[in-house]
Amino acid sequence: MSEVLSDEEQLERIKNWWQKNGVALLIGLVVVIGGSVGWRSYQNSVAEDTAVASDLYEAFLSADDATRESLAAQIDEKHPGSAYQVFSLLYRAKASLLAGDTEACAAHLSAAVEASSNQWLADFVRLRLARVLQQLDRTDEAMSHLGKIRTEGFRSYVQELQGDIHFSRGDTDLAHQSYVSALGELRGTGQRPILEIKVNDTAKPNAS
Repeated sequence: MSEVLSDEEQLERIKNWWQKNGVALLIGLVVVIGGSVGWRSYQNSVAEDTAVASDLYEAFLSADDATRESLAAQIDEKHPGSAYQVFSLLYRAKASLLAGDTEACAAHLSAAVEASSNQWLADFVRLRLARVLQQLDRTDEAMSHLGKIRTEGFRSYVQELQGDIHFSRGDTDLAHQSYVSALGELRGTGQRPILEIKVNDTAKPNAS
């Protein structure tokens, strides 16, 4: 559970980045696609919609449990596919996991993947979803989600989790190969002592 719930700092950075840059990204996309037709009214509409979504999300975070469910429904209905919907679904996934409802956690994470239009954010959620699915022994689904992750920075974690799944299935050789690949993806960027232990524990006795 600690791995699934250890993402607050990273997610907070995403939220802060989106609040600073989200409107600019939407504006840039419309300039490329739509040119100048109706541009000023669209710009005002995007800014207004983003501000409303942001306020609704902040209300969602500060609400009590009874009110939060209603606000979550409003976000889903009025701002589908927005980053704020993804963030609220991640919050709901965490709350479900803390309540011991792992199936509900997986459902919220699956919805967050579907709602995310950003590759990095979708991959971020897919990795968390795969971990939860592994806990539910739904390893084929977990492998499927891991196979869809394209963000380079997640490769090591993807391969490590693939190794965990292989190991849980009793395939130590494939697990070892995945752990070695995961370690190689670090390329000196950091140390993962637990990953190194997994590599050593799955190595054959005569391996050098």
